[in-house]
Amino acid sequence: MPPDMYDIVQIGYGPVGQTAAAILGKSGHRVAVFERWPELFGQARAGHIDHEIMRIFQSVGAAGEVEEDAARATKYEFRNAKGEPLLSFDWDLDGISGWPSDYIVYQPTIESALDRVVREQPNVEVNQGWEAVRIQSFNDHVDVTLRRVRTDATGQKMLADEERVVSARYVIGADGSNSFVRRVIGTGQRDFGFEETWLVVDLRPKMPMSFGFDNGQICDPARPHCLFQLGKRHRRFEFCLLPGEDAELMRAPETAWKLLAPYAVSADNADLVRHATYTFRSALAERWTDGNRLFLIGDAAHVMPPFMGQGMCSGVRDAIGLSWRLDLVLRGLADTTVLDSYQDERAPHVSTIIQMSIEAGRVSCITDPVLAAARDEAFRAGDVPPPPDFPWLTAGILAKPTGTVADALRGRLAPQGRIKNAETIDRFDEVAGTGWTLLVSGNEQPVLTKRQSDLLERLQVLVVNVSDEGENGAFTDVDGLYAKYFTGHGVAAILYRPDFYIFGAAEKLIEIGDLIDQLDQMMPANAVKLRPRQSGRPAPLSSR
Repeated sequence: MPPDMYDIVQIGYGPVGQTAAAILGKSGHRVAVFERWPELFGQARAGHIDHEIMRIFQSVGAAGEVEEDAARATKYEFRNAKGEPLLSFDWDLDGISGWPSDYIVYQPTIESALDRVVREQPNVEVNQGWEAVRIQSFNDHVDVTLRRVRTDATGQKMLADEERVVSARYVIGADGSNSFVRRVIGTGQRDFGFEETWLVVDLRPKMPMSFGFDNGQICDPARPHCLFQLGKRHRRFEFCLLPGEDAELMRAPETAWKLLAPYAVSADNADLVRHATYTFRSALAERWTDGNRLFLIGDAAHVMPPFMGQGMCSGVRDAIGLSWRLDLVLRGLADTTVLDSYQDERAPHVSTIIQMSIEAGRVSCITDPVLAAARDEAFRAGDVPPPPDFPWLTAGILAKPTGTVADALRGRLAPQGRIKNAETIDRFDEVAGTGWTLLVSGNEQPVLTKRQSDLLERLQVLVVNVSDEGENGAFTDVDGLYAKYFTGHGVAAILYRPDFYIFGAAEKLIEIGDLIDQLDQMMPANAVKLRPRQSGRPAPLSSR
């Protein structure tokens, strides 16, 4: 093994890669990030995040900065050419993760917030303007060869002669839809068969704008399009290219202004920030890892059309799902077999979201007037089933089903409410910490065997009681959210993971030991010397 070894070398530094770098950096690992672009991208691509993603951003200290420019979403509607509603998504609710269910965002704001967090970590280095050209795997490490990227006189990027070779225990490919790391892994991709090209137009309004319909899809066969806010200071329109239209001509600024004219948007009241054509595709990598030391996250592993606003969100879920596993392995708290569940868990989840996004896109992307009329009539008649529920985890590191009411919480997101400890009142994660968490209703401490307590200590599980009054060391349930949650689901405790998904629930305190025993079987120990965890505040355990 080379003497100068990074824990992680990551290729790619978009929001997904930034999230992974932030999580791993805050966990104390030595991370080197390499990005071929010399600066942050600076252009909006994703325009939506949800409550789950905000909780992840909260965990690294970026949520407050993100929220400053994020606009809380209204309902997201699909309307036909007459303005009649076809589909409606409840993006205006309170999410279980302690944040509003959905936000409309301007991606550069997110990148700046995450970049600040990453650069605050002395153990993380960010190298921009370097492109990976070779990856060589060994039994105990990976060597990555990179070349400096220069810009020529015409503005074209080219590889210079300057070269660097770095070594790491693991490599993360966060390098987008044309991923070099994916090519090295040698995996194919499942093509879901959806492909549509749209013109994306981003604006900076010079004055307040309101269209009576601020966020949604206009399913007009004459020109399917959509409009929505991008945070608090920008706005986006997207227009479907019709059959036979030339993408190059559509990218002309005058084309954008012509399409915006029906909305009374012009250079007099808005600045054109960006206009570009994108071909929306749908694909899923068949293998997200080489089975050893290379892993894919984000667009390197999957791409989807934007109609559910879940592309970047899915990548951020990948980032935390892989990072907490790597953290345990790198600190010697779990065997490398824990990494085997990463794709098994994430691929089915994101596959469902891809298919949901495609179905939503098929509602919008109809340019045949006869087919559009038939679609509208089907919705009016109630012949179209409602959209399915948003997916939860069904595979991976989860407790076994028990045939009880507790099964309903397995693989779901854990709640976050406000709690009080001494004089501090804040969201749960700010007060109690993050990581593996055993959350118990009431003041009573679970009684565990020594083996069970040892496992919780090894995995550094937070054991937290919440109650109405906060007696006997319990945190106070400030708004009654936890009491309502536990009573409503008929459980006494939940055990959830660092990515906030519930491993399992217990109807009674005596059943907590069974959950811990199952976790013990799924998380075998590693003989590597342990390294201390950098965050979280473990609570005392009662053992016997």
